[in-house]
Amino acid sequence: MKHYIVYILDRDGRVSLVHDIRCKDDLDALHAGESFSLRNAIEIWQERRLVARVKLGNAALNVQDMQCL
Repeated sequence: MKHYIVYILDRDGRVSLVHDIRCKDDLDALHAGESFSLRNAIEIWQERRLVARVKLGNAALNVQDMQCL
């Protein structure tokens, strides 16, 4: 199992909470992190590597969200 960190972001995009999770791979971490996106945008990191950004409510991405890809 690999160690990931889920950062819960406030409405201004600042970190408000941090959760440590253990997952088998990036997709498992994304799936685990999606439940946090129901109320807030999140970022999932593995050490210094950004794995994913998920918008509030797992909303669809648009051209302004290129940094989320």
